Amino acid sequence: MASKKVDREQPGIALDDLFNLDRNALPIDPRIDEIVNQHLYELGAHLKPKNRDRVPGAAVAVRKDNKVVHLNCYGYANLETGAKITPDTIFDLGSLSKQFTALAVLDLINRKKLDLNDRLSKFFKEFPRYADDITVEDLIHHTSALPDYVDIYVESRRAEKDWYDAALAKPDEWYPKMLNRKKEITNKDVLKWIAAHTLLPRPPDTEFMYSNSGYVVLAELVRKVTRKRFASLVKGKLFGQFGMKHTYVFDEVSNFSDDAPEVVNHARCYNRVNGQGFVPVGYTPMNFITGDGNVHSTIVDMAIWENLLNALDNLSSSTYFEGFREALWRPAELKNRKRVDYGWGWNLLHDKYEVKDKSKRVTRKYESRAEYHRGVWLAWRSYVARGSRWVVPKTGKSVDPNTFESLGIVVLSNNNQFNTCRIAQDISRLYWGPLKKDNIMNNFNCG
Repeated sequence: MASKKVDREQPGIALDDLFNLDRNALPIDPRIDEIVNQHLYELGAHLKPKNRDRVPGAAVAVRKDNKVVHLNCYGYANLETGAKITPDTIFDLGSLSKQFTALAVLDLINRKKLDLNDRLSKFFKEFPRYADDITVEDLIHHTSALPDYVDIYVESRRAEKDWYDAALAKPDEWYPKMLNRKKEITNKDVLKWIAAHTLLPRPPDTEFMYSNSGYVVLAELVRKVTRKRFASLVKGKLFGQFGMKHTYVFDEVSNFSDDAPEVVNHARCYNRVNGQGFVPVGYTPMNFITGDGNVHSTIVDMAIWENLLNALDNLSSSTYFEGFREALWRPAELKNRKRVDYGWGWNLLHDKYEVKDKSKRVTRKYESRAEYHRGVWLAWRSYVARGSRWVVPKTGKSVDPNTFESLGIVVLSNNNQFNTCRIAQDISRLYWGPLKKDNIMNNFNCG
């Protein structure tokens, strides 16, 4: 099911090679092809044998240490036209978008245009009094106690309880043109809904509760501070500078011509419906909200992003970038001293373990960490996982680079049944093994 035959002897490519990627010489690990193709084969079990491989698919990129060792594409971007997924196919990233919203905020903080302790009421005078107690940091770490706007959407009787399931069951050809159909729900609407809630379910900064509302508010905060449309700002300030040429934020004013790459290369997403097989799903009035989602990208651009993060890890101390590195993957601490293992758009894991070397009669202490996040919207599925492990140095010493290992995995899919987390975990086991003490990615909950 791989999109094309490629040179399987590639030893891996560096970050610089991704900017001018040779589509005919992709780095391939055949073991990963086997994992992904087997999963897609199982998802096509309801199809006739001759059509078993005609399923919505995935794109996968894997970095081991400083080399991209795998980048390949599988299955179909559009079942109706027969277009297959390629390195240039565009996917909706869902909640992976939060990483970029957080980075836009962090940039403003590093440039002293915003402070982590700034109160929400400073920017949104229309919000109730509880905005005096919610900080920018609370929004970042999901500790603001703001109700999720999706819940408000239903509780306010603006939609039926089953609106999302109904959207997943109804064939719709909204992708790839993504045209406005009627009055769309935008960030401004979400702000009005939140402002209408005069009470919070709990005090801010006391409990972690994942809420998309916080990241919508962050996007609007960025817009207010910079006086620029959020989509335009991140396109120029982030994606443009990073070399992510095919990544963008989609909002209510986005408008692409029929021959634009954003239309020509965009996949459709599919859900398997009983009696109908894989059906394209697409439109909901919420498809235009930004900050918590709605970044659209390719596997190549996301590989660039993950490799830039790896480069950030490897940078020696410097004032500007040190601030980014320390903030992105630092857990938050609540008022009650509880730790929240959620950084700036990333779930966090950290572990320590010991390995006894009987031949040398020594015990080595290891540390490992992981940053990961999934993205889900309609039938789009995505996952980014990053892991690193190293020998703990003696007191006063730095980590020996010869003992430091890292792994980065990106999985994007347009198939609602495709388990991107499980695929990422299975791939990690090829390199770091099946044991939790050796491979921190085995701790992911991929249910």
